[in-house]
Amino acid sequence: MSPATPSSNESVIVRFPAEALRDFCRQLLVALGTLEDYARIVSDSLVAANLRGVDSHGIQMLATYIQQLRAGGINLPAAGRVVQEDGVCLRYNGENGLGQVVADRCTDHSIRIARALGVSVVVASHSNHFGAGSWWGEKIARAGLIGIVMSNACPAVAAWQGKTPVLGTNPLCVAVPGHGGRGRWLLDMATTTALGKLTHEGYLNRPQIPREWGFLDAAGQPTTETVAAQRGSPTPTGGYKGTGLAMMIEILCSGLSGGAMATELPIYRTGGDPLGISHTFIAIDPARFLPPGEFETRMDRLAGLVKASEPAAGFNEVLIAGEPEWRREDVRGGTGIPVPVKLWEKLTGLAVELNVPVPRMAPEA
Repeated sequence: MSPATPSSNESVIVRFPAEALRDFCRQLLVALGTLEDYARIVSDSLVAANLRGVDSHGIQMLATYIQQLRAGGINLPAAGRVVQEDGVCLRYNGENGLGQVVADRCTDHSIRIARALGVSVVVASHSNHFGAGSWWGEKIARAGLIGIVMSNACPAVAAWQGKTPVLGTNPLCVAVPGHGGRGRWLLDMATTTALGKLTHEGYLNRPQIPREWGFLDAAGQPTTETVAAQRGSPTPTGGYKGTGLAMMIEILCSGLSGGAMATELPIYRTGGDPLGISHTFIAIDPARFLPPGEFETRMDRLAGLVKASEPAAGFNEVLIAGEPEWRREDVRGGTGIPVPVKLWEKLTGLAVELNVPVPRMAPEA
């Protein structure tokens, strides 16, 4: 038995060092014809999500990408092109390339323009899933800029008061820079209940999900059964507010980019049809408003004011956006990244088929 293959009576989780997973994912993509640089960009973004504990946007997405690649649904050599640039505004055509590659190019443009002009708005159409928005928001924040990243997505959720899925999970990320190049505040959220978490729970073979996840079954009724939820749909975060936010993101992404909107996108993202996803990347230079460093100092003060709140019953402290994920990253960087066995078996099956070496598990702590 391979050292990376658990026996049937072992835990449903196996652990791997982050670098080993990066290399494994990269090799799988390269074996399928992806350019080395492109494969690295995708792998880095996926494993970074796992490190932060956002497993829904980690290596489990690789299986989906591979299905798309094999079905001819992604233009592998494409990195996209600038369609129009006018002052702080830039419109980009992703040419159906890998979403992370398109996002990497767009964030480069967003940083370049904001450094020169103080702010930038970059919109992209004809793209694909770009991983976790936090990866791109943090890239902008590391450049000393406030990063705002949004994307539309394939329809998976009904609008408030509706039953038919018409909107995507439409994520929103806001990343705020701190002193020393570190992030200070990092919001990364979907505008729906936890669709990605549901996929992860399926890999763990858990029959029940928390009621507060807010899933509906195929008949539109609330459910806590994993299988029923997988056949149904998530609900908007905060009811009508979630639908409002999802539409706002749709407007700022596909509305501005000229891309496909809402139900104009395909429902399934594993076939040969291009997804046509749109993204928006906004960068703001705080040094155009305040003396250099003052904004970061004010953010420290704001964080302190919020964290000074007395913790509610059952909590030891008040956490702000980004803190749970940064702490988990520190832990997983040392202990390894947990991977559900069911997912690992799927990926290692592909590895055997593609003649890609399977990495060894992380040593027991």
